[in-house]
This record gives sequence, C-alpha cells and structure tokens, in this order.
Amino acid sequence: MEKLVKVAAFLDVNEAYLAKGLLENEGIEVHLFDERSAVVVYTPFALGGLRLMVRQPDLARAASILSGRK
Repeated sequence: MEKLVKVAAFLDVNEAYLAKGLLENEGIEVHLFDERSAVVVYTPFALGGLRLMVRQPDLARAASILSGRK
C-alpha cells in the first residue's frame, strides 16, 4: 500500500465530507481520519481537525482540486 499523506484538515465534519466527495468524484481514493472525534465537543480542535488523506502520488492533483484550480 502506498503512503497516505494529508491533503487537508477540517474542523467541520460536513466540510470534510464535501471535500471527500469532490475528490472521490475525480477518481481519487480518499480516507478520512479522526471523524469519530468530531462528535465530541472541542476534540477536533485538539487533534488539529479531521484529516483528509490521499495516496502520495495523488497529493498534488488533490490539492489542486480542493483549491479550485482543477
């Protein structure tokens, strides 16, 4: 398995799922880490947010898509 790297972090679970769907729609495999912590108040802040992870080779393309430069 290729190394997973963080492409973005979100404090809002809805924003995280929107970004995840956007990347998946473009054919990029996405993993969302720390989503269970979002149900506990303030925990996402302490952990640095919900981490959206992609495979290393997809990082540049995923970052470009999320920034709107597709």
